Amino acid sequence: MNNARPFLFVVAAIILGTGIGVYRIAGVEKSEAFFNNGNWIGSKDLPLGKDNLLTAQVTVFALFALPSQEAVYLFARRDDEKEILNSETDYTITGNIHQIQARYWSITLYGKDLYSVPNAYERYSFNNTSLKTDSAGNFTITVSHQQKGENWLPSPNKTRFNLVLRIYKGEQNFLQQLEKTPLPVIKKLKA
Repeated sequence: MNNARPFLFVVAAIILGTGIGVYRIAGVEKSEAFFNNGNWIGSKDLPLGKDNLLTAQVTVFALFALPSQEAVYLFARRDDEKEILNSETDYTITGNIHQIQARYWSITLYGKDLYSVPNAYERYSFNNTSLKTDSAGNFTITVSHQQKGENWLPSPNKTRFNLVLRIYKGEQNFLQQLEKTPLPVIKKLKA
């Protein structure tokens, strides 16, 4: 019986260590490497491959992330009231197409498993070339399980989801102010 104690101790240590690792990786919203700007969480300069915890945290939501000089990734798990995004609620994402100063940008919806949500329309995102806007460049994307409006982004059925804002080749001045510049706002759609 005494020989079993060291083995049980090792097994317990492995389980505890794995649990702590998963907890820390999943805690990306609390990581000091990221900033919050409204609904969005992101970083302008990710030292991928140099900081193991940070690399693991980024890999959770951006497996094939490009270096910061190519692209910046922001993600949203919560609305403007800090509540978890859930498809039992409809949302609007409002902004102006010119507020994100980059060669190309997109807003993509992912399921809670961080994969694209299958839908009959095969619509997974909108970008600065596909959005319908008014003459001033203002846009509204409706996120809903039911089809709504021109800029409709299908959400999964009765489950959580995430949004990712990808910014490719952003203008330098815009990227330097990214922590405080206005970004699209995610709000619950009022009935």
